Amino acid sequence: MKHTNESGRSMVEMLGVLAIIGVLSVGGIAGYSMAMSKFKITKTIDQVQTIITNLRTLYASQRTYTALTASTAFNMGILTDETYDGTNGLNPFGGEITFGIGTTAGANRSFTIEYDGLTAEACVKLATADWGADASSGLLAITTGGASDVTFTWGGTNSLPPDLVAVANSCASDGDGANNTSSVTWEFR
Repeated sequence: MKHTNESGRSMVEMLGVLAIIGVLSVGGIAGYSMAMSKFKITKTIDQVQTIITNLRTLYASQRTYTALTASTAFNMGILTDETYDGTNGLNPFGGEITFGIGTTAGANRSFTIEYDGLTAEACVKLATADWGADASSGLLAITTGGASDVTFTWGGTNSLPPDLVAVANSCASDGDGANNTSSVTWEFR
């Protein structure tokens, strides 16, 4: 009887290699997902800051923020082709960017920017970001929504800067199972 030396991997060794590849793949996907979420949040903060600066610059000679819509924001160069679909402003989370006239400062002297379609995590991080240390920053109010709406103002019942626990409770999913049901609205003068 003739014996031959066969070389190769056994079935157990191949299963071990496949298991290691599987674990590394799952870790890579989770890491990628976290990195994308952080990227979208950072991009949103940058977008909001740019929008605020541009609106203040464009309306500097005006006494009021009248006729402020996504369409006018696009026509004035505040929104780009990436952030405007012809009808609505679009944020990095796939939700809408909505503009409005604020009510806190009175007589159309403030504007609002709303980002909806946010994850609860993004809602919390955006609402609790550093938007200004006091009223001199121009920030008048932040409203968070999801399970419930909560508005934070300087010296109000819910005072600015927003309380993390109150924001987290407000931004929580409204129970319909959808992940992107939260929103943040900033009011600036």
